[in-house]
Amino acid sequence: MQGNLTPASFGIICIAISLGSFGQIFLKLGLGAKKLAAGSVMQTFVNILHAMAAPYVLLGLGLYVVSTLFWIVVLSKVRLSVAYPLISMSYILVVILSGCMLHEQVNWIYGGIGLALISIGVSFIGVGLGQSKEKACKEDSGAG
Repeated sequence: MQGNLTPASFGIICIAISLGSFGQIFLKLGLGAKKLAAGSVMQTFVNILHAMAAPYVLLGLGLYVVSTLFWIVVLSKVRLSVAYPLISMSYILVVILSGCMLHEQVNWIYGGIGLALISIGVSFIGVGLGQSKEKACKEDSGAG
C-alpha cells in the first residue's frame, strides 16, 4: 500500500511542482502577446501549432514532461489524497514567478491573502488526512 508523505517524497513533489510552474512561465514567455484564437477552429489550431515551435514554448513543454515523470514517481510512493493537494503550492510559485520574471502586476496584499488561504486550506486537508490515518492505525492495532 502507498504510504504517507516522507521527506524524500515531499522533495520529489517539490521538484515536480517547481518544474511544472517554470513550465507555465516559459509557455507564457514563448507566447508573448500572441493571440492564438482565430475566427475558425482550423486557424486557431494552425496558430497553436505555429506557437509550439517557439523555443520558450518548447522549453515549457519539456519542463512539463519532466515534471510528469517526477509526478509518476510520487504517485507510486504516496497516496493521491495526500500528494495531490500539495499541487496547490504551484499557485504560490506561479504568482511569485509571474511578478518577478514576467513583471506582471500582482496586488501582493490581495494575492498574499489568497495564497495564504490556499496554504491554510491545504494544511487542513493534510492534517485531516494525517489524523484519519492515525485513527485507522489505532483501530487496526486495537482490533488485533
